[in-house]
Amino acid sequence: MKIPKEFEVFLAVMSAFHLAVHGYLVGLMKLLIPSRFLRKQRKDISDQVVLITGAGSGIGRLLAVEFSKLHATVVLVDINKNGLNETKNLVSPLSKAFVYECDVSNRQKVYEVAKRIGVEVGKVDILVNNAGIVNGKRFLELSDDSIQRIMEINTLAHFWMCKAFLPDMMQSNKGHIVSIASLAGVSGLPNLTDYCASKFAAVGFMESLKLELDAQKKDGIKLTIVCPSLISTGLFEGTKPPLTVLMTAEYVAGEIIRAVLEETEFVMLPRWMYIIILFKW
Repeated sequence: MKIPKEFEVFLAVMSAFHLAVHGYLVGLMKLLIPSRFLRKQRKDISDQVVLITGAGSGIGRLLAVEFSKLHATVVLVDINKNGLNETKNLVSPLSKAFVYECDVSNRQKVYEVAKRIGVEVGKVDILVNNAGIVNGKRFLELSDDSIQRIMEINTLAHFWMCKAFLPDMMQSNKGHIVSIASLAGVSGLPNLTDYCASKFAAVGFMESLKLELDAQKKDGIKLTIVCPSLISTGLFEGTKPPLTVLMTAEYVAGEIIRAVLEETEFVMLPRWMYIIILFKW
């Protein structure tokens, strides 16, 4: 029996309404209830393989160190070879570490590296799409090349990495994908038109991917979207946030690790930023 088109439209509308209400209630709960009362049981990731893009510096390097403390095998991916080796030196005393120099915006290079990782390391259990850049200029001051580059790294790289590593996760119905997005992925900010567009796209990609996996009953694959405000790393050097203070990279890395271990689907940092979503919706 063929389902009427009108009914399909109705189901789609109700699904979107459900997601909006669910997000609103979750945001309100996280805003009003102290985080210590929302703690979940943490999963054990010892001996799992964690791949981190942008691991040569900043948040990526801190995540590599923290994951290694949990006895996970870390796969470090970055275009910066010297930075990768520095990170490996920090991680090696704690756990196994593998280094792969790669421009994650280049899909062919991503696929080539993915094959090497499959042979040399094995299946990736946790994929952390962290690599990102920012220009920080007014829209009309942006060059065409810089706009294209930021979309390639902040958005399209997520597509290529997921296409490379998601099939193995789907086969076993087990895995975890993390997108380090931004507050700029849920709310527009001045002088960041290209950055906001790239992060909005990354958030939308993850939300859509989750719905696809749910529809295919791949409930063993977890997704986490992290939307921090500005972080005190070189990426936002000289930027003065209008609504909040700069967060330390160590704090953000710790919250990302907690979100992964507790399989939290959506995280905003600092916590009171959930109110932005409530007002927008």
